[in-house]
Amino acid sequence: MSLSAETPEPASSATAAIPEDRLRLLFALLFSSQDAVTMERMRQVLYPAQAQAEGEEPESAQAQAPAEEVASPRQHLQALEAWMEERNLPLVLHQVGKSYRLLTIEDYAEDLQAARKASSAERVGPAALEVLALVAYRQPLLKADIDAIRGVKSGGHLRHLLDLRLVRILGRAELPGRPFLYGTTRTFLDRFGLRDLSELPEAGRLASSAEPGVSLSPSAADSAEGAAPAARAESVPAAESTEREASAAEPEVLGSSTSE
Repeated sequence: MSLSAETPEPASSATAAIPEDRLRLLFALLFSSQDAVTMERMRQVLYPAQAQAEGEEPESAQAQAPAEEVASPRQHLQALEAWMEERNLPLVLHQVGKSYRLLTIEDYAEDLQAARKASSAERVGPAALEVLALVAYRQPLLKADIDAIRGVKSGGHLRHLLDLRLVRILGRAELPGRPFLYGTTRTFLDRFGLRDLSELPEAGRLASSAEPGVSLSPSAADSAEGAAPAARAESVPAAESTEREASAAEPEVLGSSTSE
């Protein structure tokens, strides 16, 4: 997604005076990062002294000399976009949630697709893709609902998606047994080139509201990627790793058959 499509920030002397070495540094950061880069991370890399000063005590920060005016990370991104266009680079800036990354332009998609070899461990088969689509369009979603819609057990596919960090546990439903609620992750958005869930094909027509008892607390809903249905449920602490999430889901998933 081009930054020019968004509402631009007002031009300032700081924007016009962004030195090329800062643009090259930002380009190197985006190019070398495996994951999308947040605005805060850009600020830390571009202006480490200023980022450190902002984290100090107010008394210490006031004792220092006023920092020079610097452009915001968004202004750097806008300047970088123009910098790449001037050099006719086969790359574009793409927004993933509130983060950014570099992608190759669509003109070379077919040529690069032939050279790309996906690892078998990261491959998502048709059945797993079907489970992922259900979670993406109907989240927050129970495993029991996935099984009911597909007509077969989906535990193995769901655990595989958890391992790939395409799906995560959002919380627990206010139903007997307190079953887990599943939703997609930022990695899912990144993998499929989406800014948020509203960019899913026919998202408005295919998405469904959560059934009674299947709901999220406002804080958990805000942390979910995109516009998931929201209300009340106990969210899983964010500090738990993906491995912990997969382990926690195992009692619900291990007994499931993966036969199609």
